[in-house]
Amino acid sequence: MRLFGVVLLAGLLSLIVGIGVTIALNAVAPCYSDKAGCGMAEAYRFFFVPGFVLLGMVAFGISAAGKNRERPLWLTLITLCLVPVFLFLFAVGSDLSSGRTTSQSDISDSLLAALAYLSVIFVQWRLIRDFLRRREAALQAAA
Repeated sequence: MRLFGVVLLAGLLSLIVGIGVTIALNAVAPCYSDKAGCGMAEAYRFFFVPGFVLLGMVAFGISAAGKNRERPLWLTLITLCLVPVFLFLFAVGSDLSSGRTTSQSDISDSLLAALAYLSVIFVQWRLIRDFLRRREAALQAAA
């Protein structure tokens, strides 16, 4: 039951961090489109953050259940970190197969979305990993 609470807390904190990172990156990053296109891209990145949080909560919640779960948690982190890499490669491959070149704006948009996603995933992993380490230390001290 405590793990469930930690996963919920990690989800809430990563939501706050993800929204903060998204807002900060949107304020700093250059826009290569017109104002309406930039606004829509910002809105999409902003509204994808809760989806990133839910994905991380489900994946880390499943991998953290049980004993000696630090390695499965690490493998889940690596797997979730590879998602934006494969999505970017898929987008570039799709552009190349259709005869379109990948523009600088496409790369910038992909990077902005990936940074928000990675910040959410990293915050959740860090909080859940710290909880598991403390729980493991408490179990060893009690034994």
